[in-house]
Formats: sequence, C-alpha cells, structure tokens
Amino acid sequence: MEKINFNLTQDDDGYPPVSVESLWARKKEDFYVIDNIPFFTVDVAFGDLVKAKPDMDGNLWFAGLIESSAHSLIRVVFLDLKKKDWVIEKLKSLGCATEKMDDFNLLAVDVSEKIDRILVLEFLKEGLSLGYLDYEEAIIR
Repeated sequence: MEKINFNLTQDDDGYPPVSVESLWARKKEDFYVIDNIPFFTVDVAFGDLVKAKPDMDGNLWFAGLIESSAHSLIRVVFLDLKKKDWVIEKLKSLGCATEKMDDFNLLAVDVSEKIDRILVLEFLKEGLSLGYLDYEEAIIR
C-alpha cells in the first residue's frame, strides 16, 4: 500500500478545510487502485485506477484517472450528532462501506455497484428533510 496525495482547491469559504488529501492505494502494474474512501477530493472514488507521479522527495501525487470503478461516493455531514452512530449502522445495513472523520464531522460513504443506490439516497433524503444530516452526491456512477 502506498499513499497518493491529491491537491485540493479551497473555495471562498475555506472548504475543504485542508489543501491536500492523502489516499491509500494498491500498486497495479504501472498504476494504482484507490483503496479507501475519499473525504474531500472530487477526482476519484474507491476502486478507481489512477496514475501517480513522484515528487523530488518520493511522495506520490495524483496525475490522472485511468479507469473509473463502478463505485459511487457520497459525503455526509451530521447536523445532529446523536444520530451519527444510527446513520452509520443503517448505511452499513444497506451494504455501504463508511469512513468517518470526527474532526470535521464528516462521513465518507462508498456505494458499490452491488448496492441499491436508490435506497441509500432515499434514506439520506429523509435525514436531510428531518434536519439531522446533509449530504453531497460527490461521484455518482
């Protein structure tokens, strides 16, 4: 496993709150397969095949998408922290993989091609309408 760095462009409000995101990836011939769920980058999702170039210090930097996986990426922010564990368990019961970043109150959600994305989005839309979360359909495939 190796880390690939992604440069992030912050908007006028300072989002995302970091300028670089690092993702784990597995080497596959001359390329890399993304092996965790991104929190901030909009360039890739879990399972995507990417190219990366090393800098002078040997750190790998994202250099392009080679092939998209069939995975979708959704990001959730919790407006009611009491609902966080319940939402995570519900998403897992629907088949999603998740990674949380407590410092920024974020949940990154991987929706593979085997999962009914409509059920996942209906669940999140309900949470949005009830006011305990907001979400972003970052990469939908």
